[in-house]
Amino acid sequence: MALHRADELDSDAVAYRIFGATRDKKGWRATDIIGDAMRRKDWDRTESAWRVASRGYYAEQAGLVAAATLATHTEDAPLRFSLALATADEARHADAFYQYAKAIGGEPEPDAPETVEPLNEMLVSLPHMGRALVHTILEGLAADEFILFQEIFAGDPLGRLYEAVRGDEIHHIAIGLNYLGRVSKTREGAELWREHGREWHDLGFNITSLDSISAKCGALTGRDPKRIKAWFVRRHRARLRAAGVEITRGGEQK
Repeated sequence: MALHRADELDSDAVAYRIFGATRDKKGWRATDIIGDAMRRKDWDRTESAWRVASRGYYAEQAGLVAAATLATHTEDAPLRFSLALATADEARHADAFYQYAKAIGGEPEPDAPETVEPLNEMLVSLPHMGRALVHTILEGLAADEFILFQEIFAGDPLGRLYEAVRGDEIHHIAIGLNYLGRVSKTREGAELWREHGREWHDLGFNITSLDSISAKCGALTGRDPKRIKAWFVRRHRARLRAAGVEITRGGEQK
């Protein structure tokens, strides 16, 4: 792993601004958000909140490993510096959900890792560019899911935790999309993108179990799961288009 010259860090103005936004953002503390409010006896979604937070504890760990691995293996200076900060964010997120789950229902749900481990294994198995794409896809869909969780758990500290976590995830999405937009237009990157971009995209999108996520969110919000899934897909496509990240037609990009 080579160390980067100083001029490489700000060689791309947009990438450096994205790094700066992550570097300078205002911090938050899980203990300040959680407090004692979750111990109210009249809230009827305690078990659901515990299960969601348990899954969040493990999902954020997978994000931590993915971000750290990407940072270690990249030769792109702005990406390395940005992902170093994102890795710390993911650790804070995992700990926040751990604190919440432990306070409201005891240790995180023991079966939760089984739903997240396939994501972790798949991310580790991909080459760097594919891992960056899938990680960014997962971050984007998670940020959208957190919008629904803020609504579902409104009035509970978990809703406020998701609001805080989502603010960080928005920065992470920008980091990934900016990198993908830049690297997919280089000579070597463009060739890899043409050959594997759709494959990586569909692999990442399909492993998210979006049907299951939409069904669960539909049950908690009283909305049609098909409409929720369509909402996820629209937002996903819009993010890629806005960043100039083009996926060949097929799979979820039709």
